[in-house]
Amino acid sequence: MLGVVCPDGATALATQLDDPQARVRKACVNAATSPAGVIRALADADAEVAEKAAAVAADRGLDVPIEALRGGGPNALRLLAILAPTDPALVAAADSAVFDTLADERALRRGLDGPNAVAAAWGLERIGGDLSGLRTALDRRLRAAAARAGLLDDDPDPGVAWLAQNAAAGRYTPAALDARMGRHAWLDAVSAQPPFGIRADDAVPSRARCHAGLALCQLRFDINLGVAVRSAEAAGFQEVILLGRAGLFRSPARGTDHVLPIRHAIDAAALVRLAREGDYQIVVVQQTPDSVPYHQADYPPRPLFVMGAEDTGVPPALRRAADLVVEIPQFGVIDSLNVAAAATVVMFHWRVHRG
Repeated sequence: MLGVVCPDGATALATQLDDPQARVRKACVNAATSPAGVIRALADADAEVAEKAAAVAADRGLDVPIEALRGGGPNALRLLAILAPTDPALVAAADSAVFDTLADERALRRGLDGPNAVAAAWGLERIGGDLSGLRTALDRRLRAAAARAGLLDDDPDPGVAWLAQNAAAGRYTPAALDARMGRHAWLDAVSAQPPFGIRADDAVPSRARCHAGLALCQLRFDINLGVAVRSAEAAGFQEVILLGRAGLFRSPARGTDHVLPIRHAIDAAALVRLAREGDYQIVVVQQTPDSVPYHQADYPPRPLFVMGAEDTGVPPALRRAADLVVEIPQFGVIDSLNVAAAATVVMFHWRVHRG
């Protein structure tokens, strides 16, 4: 598809900012757009145009006059709520997006009587406003805000009761919420440093790996191979075996192939042999009449999880050789998960319950 190119010149720019196609207006908001044009685009009815204008304004350090936002569309009002959360123009706003950042308690309380009562209630919870009047509200979404604020001990609705119990345990206090902003230990890992991932010459710490492996059968999509390899490494597995193909699309693997051995099996019989020589028990992940739901299975101590190809599944010889066959129950209309996602689900379920 050809990109949209905005014509040069102030007159042409003004015309293009009025173009009925949002993609044209969006293309005309860039680093070369005049400050007036950027400010004008902030009030655009299209969310993407307004968001791009906000990003350009921030990048260029433009001073956005508040009056340019008053009386604008939903995106302009939302930006006004971010820049001036107590501005009087927000009090009468009818759009629920305003309540995402609004910090004026009086305006939020007025919102409780309008069509955006739920957004207003959660706005009050966010700023620590008075929610005592919502403890007996008929709408459970309003009681939920009061529950998270620590104003309910119990409630007939399980979701509201859950929030109340967590609030009573101190999980939503300012100190508890501030703790979420701290630096996790994993952020110091080699792979968490730009450009992110593991490089061949990185000095990585040694990890004790569990006696478990992942086998991938003739996957057609390279990205699935890389994602599954990354998941196997993150689960602490000791190796990956590729059946039917030896190549690996490295980008989605994020360098985990530098620290996790990857072997190749030429066919199903060879994979069975490698599994037995590696002291594995073969666990096939496949929907069959004999499959056990993965969360109810009695797993062996040293599994080799075998994933089939996207279209044909696990080869028949491997299904017969399997010591256990498990499947992931489906609760929607689609018949199955993406193969890399399915591998991740089963591997991590086994890993966290391994003890």
